[in-house]
Amino acid sequence: MVVDRSERSCLLCGARFTGRAFLCRSCADAYRHGPIPAEVRRRFYEAIDRVYPTWSNTYEEYNPPVGLLAFLATLPRTVRVLEIGAGGGFALRAMERMGFRRLVGLDLTATSLAEARRRVPGARLIAADAERLPLGDGSVDVVLSSDLLEHLPDVDGHLAEVARVLRPGGHYLIKTPNRRPAEAYYRLRGLYDYHFWHPSMCTPGELERRLARQGFECTFVSPARLTQAQVRKIPVARLRPLAAQVPIGWLPNGLRPHLEVVATRR
Repeated sequence: MVVDRSERSCLLCGARFTGRAFLCRSCADAYRHGPIPAEVRRRFYEAIDRVYPTWSNTYEEYNPPVGLLAFLATLPRTVRVLEIGAGGGFALRAMERMGFRRLVGLDLTATSLAEARRRVPGARLIAADAERLPLGDGSVDVVLSSDLLEHLPDVDGHLAEVARVLRPGGHYLIKTPNRRPAEAYYRLRGLYDYHFWHPSMCTPGELERRLARQGFECTFVSPARLTQAQVRKIPVARLRPLAAQVPIGWLPNGLRPHLEVVATRR
């Protein structure tokens, strides 16, 4: 998520500064080389929902995992699906409309869970950290995370937890930014704090190797178009309608702005 340049307050300490970042330089530097506690992350993302509601994935749907939902449409409607980082419940609602009934949503923030409860009252919703899943071994058939993986300090620990709760042969469906294009964009736009909110971005090869270490086989899904959130990031407004029509699926994995992956537990 990138917002327009303006005078603003740091979302952690309240210090005033001008820019596009969410944190002042002092807070950004404080977490540059160390793990970010779950409580700090929770406070940060709840602050985004309060301060930037029109850019937050809690209140509007800007980044739907189109390719992953298309894969889900091929599965039996009896499978149990866990969405980690459920946000405002948009993907859960889409799955419910597709006929899935055994839905579980997990998120760290109270703001997101409140919206998800309103939007998808039939789903079971859990407040928890994505690196510590409060579910039993082999208890779900499919796990979905959309724009979550890049936010986690311990991706390998998270993937191990997903492998634990998935049944053998189950699927982990992942949508996440592609590290090299994303890093180039963030640096160009002066987002010196991106290491705080996107500490664990991966290239296609890095993601595939991490999944393999946890016993997953990996298939990349071709996205059809840029998401609305990606189109909004284009600095020249008149180019946005054109960019929205570009078929990015023909790009090689390494050049795609985001990755969509179906990982199957061996």
